[in-house]
Amino acid sequence: MKRLLSLILISGLMIGFSACDSSDDSPTNGGDDTPAWVGTWLSTGSDIAPLLVSLFNYDSVRVTMTTANTITLDTHIAGGAWSSLPGVYTITESTTGDVHSIEISYTGAFDQAGIVQIISGTPDRMELEVVQTVPNIGATPRTPATGFGSDATLGTYNIQWYNKISD
Repeated sequence: MKRLLSLILISGLMIGFSACDSSDDSPTNGGDDTPAWVGTWLSTGSDIAPLLVSLFNYDSVRVTMTTANTITLDTHIAGGAWSSLPGVYTITESTTGDVHSIEISYTGAFDQAGIVQIISGTPDRMELEVVQTVPNIGATPRTPATGFGSDATLGTYNIQWYNKISD
């Protein structure tokens, strides 16, 4: 009888552990099903892509991404005011790693495409490299296969780093 109870207990534990096992490797916020990129992210100082500093004189960039796939881009020009662009985004998760494809369409403004990676930490960090695709400026978006900084012309000049400031 003890042996039967032990087998039932072990079987129950094994079923419980296999029910908890997940093959979903997608990044999430704090262990729930919310994707890790959802939240508000801030880029300042040396985290701002040098290209954005030299072309637009940005000193801060804030991005808010929601579970409804909406995005808000807030930019601040040194010595100036904040401006805001709403839009939508789509992330196509990689099946082979933690760098994913991203497409962004800012309402009535422009579209971008490229790659994104979320790095867990205190705070979480987001690495983003996107280029404008509409209107077409002749830039080629990076892909998970090509990786960050792989553009022969731009190198790392177009990589933006963000710190997560809220979920």
